[in-house]
Amino acid sequence: MGADPATARREEVRRMFASIVGRYDLLNRLLSLRRDVYWRRVAVALGEVPRGGDVLDLCAGTGDVALEIVRQGSGARVIAVDNCEPMLVRGLHKAKRADAADQIRFAVAPAEELPFADATFDRAFVAFGVRNIADRRRGLGEMARVLRPDGRAIILEFSTPSSPLFGRLYRFYSHRILPWIGGLLSGNRAAYEYLPASVDGFPSPEGFQALMEDAGFIDVSVTHLTFGIVTVHQGRKAARHD
Repeated sequence: MGADPATARREEVRRMFASIVGRYDLLNRLLSLRRDVYWRRVAVALGEVPRGGDVLDLCAGTGDVALEIVRQGSGARVIAVDNCEPMLVRGLHKAKRADAADQIRFAVAPAEELPFADATFDRAFVAFGVRNIADRRRGLGEMARVLRPDGRAIILEFSTPSSPLFGRLYRFYSHRILPWIGGLLSGNRAAYEYLPASVDGFPSPEGFQALMEDAGFIDVSVTHLTFGIVTVHQGRKAARHD
């Protein structure tokens, strides 16, 4: 009997990221012209991590968000979670080099089955990973479950620019240039064809807002960055008296 579709997709995505881990960080910087560093910095700042708080970095990849949280000096304790162990191994090495290993823990788990008790975290971040969650509704529900009342989810994700001219230029780059460069340097062109295809299939900001609200978030807002190439989605878990 075969695996259910969500499990099969989760495993497919895990294998894909494991195959490109060696060039993953390099290509992120190169293909975004280092704007990915800026986008994460802004998302973490918008999250207003409480001093000494507990933070989840979900779909953490090689730990760039976790490291940015440490850099911004809140003294928070961060748990970086991803379903792809080779990515987290790379993240652990980066944390040690940055002298941040005492503030960041790493755990292998799917976003839909987080191994944490209810109301564990003050903040939950996802950067460029919510597209890869096989069961997105369940993943958002898990984020809400593990957040404390009044805790906030901050989701940084690619989006489609609203400007017709810039949108055409961006689509040409993402569908033609990006897969060519990504394939050339990583040896896996399919992985870099997956990226624009997954962006095309991602809900509009309004559609994703509805998904977050269905998962139990309130005060959902969006912040567009770099002409709408990326969007920061934020939502708050209702306090018991809300």
